[in-house]
Amino acid sequence: MPEKNKKHGRKTRAGKLLTRFLETIAEEVTEIIIDPVTGEDKMVTKAEALARKIWKRALGYKETDIKTGVESVHAPEQSKIGLIFDRIEGRAPTAGEDVKDKVPLSKRVSETGKKNIAAAGEIGDVSCD
Repeated sequence: MPEKNKKHGRKTRAGKLLTRFLETIAEEVTEIIIDPVTGEDKMVTKAEALARKIWKRALGYKETDIKTGVESVHAPEQSKIGLIFDRIEGRAPTAGEDVKDKVPLSKRVSETGKKNIAAAGEIGDVSCD
């Protein structure tokens, strides 16, 4: 039993050490973005650049291939919407929590809505997937 506790202690310390390094690196001002207000280049932290990418994918976006000129439309990503919604609501998963088993609130609300619509219209399956 004591050996198991020692192993757990090493994992805990290693996890805390990794977290400290990730937080330090996240604060580095190394990324260039286009300022949404002025339209000019702006230096931001890695954390802000990552947050902007998550928002972009949550909202959906268009991009044009510079070689071919073909425009691609990327639909909003449910997983990113759920991530943002859960973070804003203070429901961020903890390190020990199994994220795959946790259904984000945004998805649960969606499922409840489908059930209510089906019940109201007396319809069988109303899956949107």
